[in-house]
Amino acid sequence: MVDGTRGYYARDYSLWLGWNNIRYIIEAGLLQAGLMNRTLIIPSFVYARQCEFALNVCAAFVEMVNRGDAIGWDEWRAWPIEKQMGWKIPIGMMIDLSHLRETHAVVTMGEYLKLHNLSPDIEQGNGQWSDNTYHMPSRAIPNSWWDPPDVIRVDQQRPPFALDESDAASARAWEVREQVKEKVEGIIAGSQTNVVDWLPVQKALQGMQLDANDDESTELFLRAAGFEVLHTYEGSRGFDLIKSVVTPIKQVARMHEVHGMLEDFGTWTDEVVHLEGEVHLYRKPGNLRFTSVGNMQYFTRTVLYNLRSLPNLAALADRVDERMRERTGGRMWRAAHLRRGDFVTYGWTENSLEKHVKTVKTKLSRAPQVWHDIRDGQQAHTFDIPDAHLNPALFEGEIPLADDPFYIATDERDPEALDYIRSQGGVLIMDLLKPEDRNIVGWPLLITDILGLAEQHVMARAAYFHGYGASSVAGGVLNLRAVNGWDPRTTVVE
Repeated sequence: MVDGTRGYYARDYSLWLGWNNIRYIIEAGLLQAGLMNRTLIIPSFVYARQCEFALNVCAAFVEMVNRGDAIGWDEWRAWPIEKQMGWKIPIGMMIDLSHLRETHAVVTMGEYLKLHNLSPDIEQGNGQWSDNTYHMPSRAIPNSWWDPPDVIRVDQQRPPFALDESDAASARAWEVREQVKEKVEGIIAGSQTNVVDWLPVQKALQGMQLDANDDESTELFLRAAGFEVLHTYEGSRGFDLIKSVVTPIKQVARMHEVHGMLEDFGTWTDEVVHLEGEVHLYRKPGNLRFTSVGNMQYFTRTVLYNLRSLPNLAALADRVDERMRERTGGRMWRAAHLRRGDFVTYGWTENSLEKHVKTVKTKLSRAPQVWHDIRDGQQAHTFDIPDAHLNPALFEGEIPLADDPFYIATDERDPEALDYIRSQGGVLIMDLLKPEDRNIVGWPLLITDILGLAEQHVMARAAYFHGYGASSVAGGVLNLRAVNGWDPRTTVVE
């Protein structure tokens, strides 16, 4: 596997983040390593934050660490000691490495060290690459080179527009290039960003009485005027926190600001190329945009089909689906993610649990009408992803009722708060799991982070889902629901 690539690609992994964000960094690493034909090095472990039972119960099965000591941070020192503790989870418990290696060249850091006759025990606890620790000089991509303010990072650059005088469309695009440039520059100036969405630009060109009624002709006008068309994915709430890859969009940028990863770094011959620092937060999925639709689809497939959880979590979700149908009289059911915890502390969600639950119930009340619309002639369709299929339940399942119980995934653990959620019709994972269900996964369900990953698969089986657009959990559920073939109208992330 390694011999078939040009060397290794290392990232600095932000192991202080939760699993969904670590996964997003790995996804981006797979894309970047794959495009450069390099073997990606991923961390051998991640840190889980919480145990569903007493600390000593989880510590009997997996190594318990002080997260501040392990990562080298003091942020958690003021917390009660039990809140400072975490669990060192092997990466092979979070992703199906065997399945991933069928399509991607990947080694864990521990495996990399063994290949170089070094002890896996020297792996950095904070997820950062270290030339000194690993006795391997790398060639660094400085953090400041990746996407400074005047650089829009893409997979690869395209040749500039070339005038074809024998082609009327090409000649027309060249003729009006200065007018188009002035119009688009005005849009960019008004947006206070150097990347603007496709539709406003296309409408502006149509308003100039240009023949820009289809994407191909619009692109011709833009490229003749010195702009590039970029492919990426839609975010939520104006940010790119959920990193979902199921809603492709197009954007427009100045061509001279577009820099290709392959052009800048792809020709390097060093054994290890190391992307330094944090390039995850507020970036698009993959940490870049695309000029190539083919490369974008490669990444979409990687996220949706190649990088997956262990099969036992999906099997558990199937069992929970059955349990929920028992609660709803055999009907399909609704689900929502109720993020509390640090989101309440930071003011990112309702401080009042009562108001939060009321809002979620209002959102879920839309489900019956959405389903009646689908069944009464508004044709069902899938998300715009490769190898999409329609879920048979779109045609066969019994529609949820407004007063049916609904599934709630939450990080709330206060007993009184959980009882309130139940009193409002919410059903929690602990209400549904029986001993035989827990045996499907085994002791890892003691770890809250792994239980939460299982809950993403559960919510991916709901007939209707509502998620919060500032939570990475929603992005994971959105991707899984697209793979499961649900109509986009049944999935609301806002």
